[in-house]
Amino acid sequence: MTTVRSSLAGALICMAAALPAAAMAQSASPAPADAASLARLDALFARWNSKTAPGCAVAVSRNGQAIATRAYGMASLELGVPLTPDSIFEAGSDSKQFTAAATLMLAHAGKLSLDDDIRKVVPEMPDYGTPVTIRHLLHHTSGLRDWGSVAAIEGWPRNSRTADNQDMLNIVARQKELNFAPGSHYLYSNSNYNLLAIIVARVSGQSLADFTQDHIFKPLGMTHTRWRDDHGDVVPGRTGAYEFDDGVYRNDQVIEDAYGNGGLLTTVGDLVKWQAALDAETFGTGFTAQMQTPTKLNDGTPIAYALALVNLDHHGQQEVSHSGSTGGYRAWMARYPQQKLAVSLLCNSGNADTPVLGRDVADIFLPAYKAKAYTPKGPLPSGTYADGMTGFPVRFDSDDKGNLRADGRVLTPVGPGRWAQREDIFAFDKTGLTLEHREGEKIAYRKVDAVTAFDAKPYVGRFCGVDTFACLSFKQQGNTLTYSGPRWYNTPLSPAYADVFTGEAAPGAGRITVKFERDASGAVTALRFGEGRAYDVAFRRVAD
Repeated sequence: MTTVRSSLAGALICMAAALPAAAMAQSASPAPADAASLARLDALFARWNSKTAPGCAVAVSRNGQAIATRAYGMASLELGVPLTPDSIFEAGSDSKQFTAAATLMLAHAGKLSLDDDIRKVVPEMPDYGTPVTIRHLLHHTSGLRDWGSVAAIEGWPRNSRTADNQDMLNIVARQKELNFAPGSHYLYSNSNYNLLAIIVARVSGQSLADFTQDHIFKPLGMTHTRWRDDHGDVVPGRTGAYEFDDGVYRNDQVIEDAYGNGGLLTTVGDLVKWQAALDAETFGTGFTAQMQTPTKLNDGTPIAYALALVNLDHHGQQEVSHSGSTGGYRAWMARYPQQKLAVSLLCNSGNADTPVLGRDVADIFLPAYKAKAYTPKGPLPSGTYADGMTGFPVRFDSDDKGNLRADGRVLTPVGPGRWAQREDIFAFDKTGLTLEHREGEKIAYRKVDAVTAFDAKPYVGRFCGVDTFACLSFKQQGNTLTYSGPRWYNTPLSPAYADVFTGEAAPGAGRITVKFERDASGAVTALRFGEGRAYDVAFRRVAD
């Protein structure tokens, strides 16, 4: 491990020496934002500019230097402390780009290859018959189940108990099946980046926290940045975190020690330095390009997700961005390379939609853009369709205003047969329905016959997990099928289509899919349980 540290240390000396030169190479200091732009910025955050609400800090930078820095709302509702630009927030999944950068540094130092089988470094992982590589982890194409989804199936959704990266590894290593073959699909999974944190530690001989402190934070002067690798640490300047629930704010601070997927504690000022370093190629020629180069699936399908950066278009401008969400924290980071513009946004309010807010901030400083509205023609689609990957059903209908809805949520028409749900597109044509994900993958849906009346008796019984420490009991209560799990009881299920039901899992977990399986005689002997980013988790009947 001494060799790794010494070779990287040498590279750091060169990098540190180049920092002033990189800064000088940028154009002269940009002018501060004008009063009109600042007024528009203040208007975007007016709802959080209060002594009774948490809020956000935002920094807009051009040519690597801040031109507008603002803070709105409270850092602590209990103590009445207002937010400032130096307030420390948790960056959620925006943290992933630092884990990716550390991994890439080790690759550039020749200490690992992105095409290495992860079992070379983490032999605890199962052999899936085909290698899962470090590159698969970086691009979320590994097929590994998200450990938080598996934990939710077992009754412990994310942040309901303390867990560290060893706990994560214990969960992921006993998953004998993948969501899909490595490289065949894209699916965001936190397991990937927790594993990368372990890989960085084992290859470098330093924890991810120490490695990034030595090789990123200190050289860039990110003096307010560290990892939440021990949630009990006292961190001066850290904000509270709040979720808005039933009209009131409630504490939602993170109690986990798992990190690498999230867990970065930082300020908007430090994020300006990080984004400036990427723009200035501070880490060496080609480093930034590699960080933001999208990947491709095995079949050649381009995927916009690069190394914890999503490379897309926003209103005709290249946008390299990522969002974050953990506990009551929300985050957004974006760079617009052609405009030399960057937005760094951190919030301690769970109802802050940071991707929307962040792009609204960027639009103040980007060239004007006017979206073209589209009015759909002809009859609207209707019926129930099942996701070709997960089997999860989506019901389409229209409201009394003529809007198309997906499971009750209004969609936005964007073209013939095309409706947007945030950044994804439901595309209908003569052959059926395809969901076009923001990252580029297209998932075919099949139309299914919705079920309302059913006989619950075949499903009644107890089923236990093959790769999970959970058993599920199904009962008939009147005309309803209910199920109980590790920490929830008599939860109703709704019939979707033949042998498939949907419902809610433990408090704090997401929507679930239960797909019952029958043997050759027609008897229900097993089921596949899906929660969020864990598909088709196997359960077998153990008793009636």
